[in-house]
Amino acid sequence: MRTVDPGFLRLEEHAADSDTTPDAIGRLRAGDLHAVVLHRVIDPALLPGLVQRLETNAPGFEVTEFPGPFRSFFYGRNLNLNEPELAEYYAQAARFRQALAALGAPDGLDLAARVAQVLAQFDEGRPYRAAPAPGGQAHFFTTLRGHRTGGYIPPHFDNEQAMRPSYRNIAPQITGDIYSFVLTLAEANAGGQLELFDLRAEDHRDARNDDHARARPDVTGVARVALPIPAGSMVLVNSGRLLHQVTPVEGPQSRWTMCSFMALARDGQSVLAWG
Repeated sequence: MRTVDPGFLRLEEHAADSDTTPDAIGRLRAGDLHAVVLHRVIDPALLPGLVQRLETNAPGFEVTEFPGPFRSFFYGRNLNLNEPELAEYYAQAARFRQALAALGAPDGLDLAARVAQVLAQFDEGRPYRAAPAPGGQAHFFTTLRGHRTGGYIPPHFDNEQAMRPSYRNIAPQITGDIYSFVLTLAEANAGGQLELFDLRAEDHRDARNDDHARARPDVTGVARVALPIPAGSMVLVNSGRLLHQVTPVEGPQSRWTMCSFMALARDGQSVLAWG
């Protein structure tokens, strides 16, 4: 374990399979930590073949785009960008699970199960699962993201459940802040880093991640920390509370990540995730 305090940011780093720190994610949710980095979640030796299959979309994932200027796309569907009608979202979630299994199958790797196992290990053994939906359906557990040259995500807070119609089946099931993970599958040649700002959501309630909001936090001169996350490693961030962005990708190599939003279930016994 390594604890880092670069100015305002409280960060811990752990080895996914050797550190025993079952309260790390609980301290993240409580605000005692801002970020937790877990190394070697995926064996780096497996990543070249996996990324090649991503580049060619060998498993046949559905492709959805970020808004045009961001030069990025999803394999799967992001709930934040989905229309209020969710029937097709849930249908695509089932297809995505099959494609995700096919992505790791040549290496005997179940990506979703591996991520859920590691997260539970650092969260008192709580199971991590896709948020359930009516009729026995489920949300996406995760999505895959490709950021092309110039691709970026502007500064935002992840607190959409308070405002988006597509969250209507999740909001009654969760409590507390949204947090998120980003598992790096391929780093960009340069850029493409997650940056965390010294700005809190409670001080900028008019700057929630509302696509139509005109008020945005002025980040000029605001302290920030870039978190380089090597391929195979994962960062968890209290992203509902802390302003963050992804800097523009530089060079021809796309940035590939596996990401999800999460929150504690209302009974406190599990964590629900959605793509």
